[in-house]
Amino acid sequence: MWPLVLLAVAIVISGIYELFHRKQRAHAIDDFRSAILSTLSGLYPEPTHWPKSIDTYLCARLPVMQEIIDDFKPNVRQESLPAYNRDWDNYYQFCRAEVTDDKCTAADLNPGAEPDPKKQFHTLVSNLLRHAS
Repeated sequence: MWPLVLLAVAIVISGIYELFHRKQRAHAIDDFRSAILSTLSGLYPEPTHWPKSIDTYLCARLPVMQEIIDDFKPNVRQESLPAYNRDWDNYYQFCRAEVTDDKCTAADLNPGAEPDPKKQFHTLVSNLLRHAS
C-alpha cells in the first residue's frame, strides 16, 4: 500500500510543479513582450514616431534590450535557444551597423529599389517576439 501512496504523492507534487512552472513562464512571456513593446514604442509594431538619428536612438536602447533578452533567456526552450541567440545577434548587428537615416530616406524616396530599414526592423523585432509564444 505504501508504494501506491508514495506514487500518488509524487504525481500530485509533479502536477503542482508543472502548474507553477507554466504560470511562471506565462508571466515571463507577458513581461518580455511588454518590456520590448515599451522600449520600442513608436517604432514597433507600426513606425508612428521614427526618430531622426535612428542609429543613435537604437544604439542607446541596446543595453536595455540586452537586459530584456538576458532576463528572458532561461524561459526559452532549449531547442529554440540557438535561433533566439541568432535573432538577437541579427537585431544587435542591425542597430549597430546597418540602420542609418540615409538608408531610411533612400528607401522612402525609392520604394522597392532600396531595402526598407523600417520593414527590416519590424521583421527583426517580430523574430525576437516569436520566441515568446
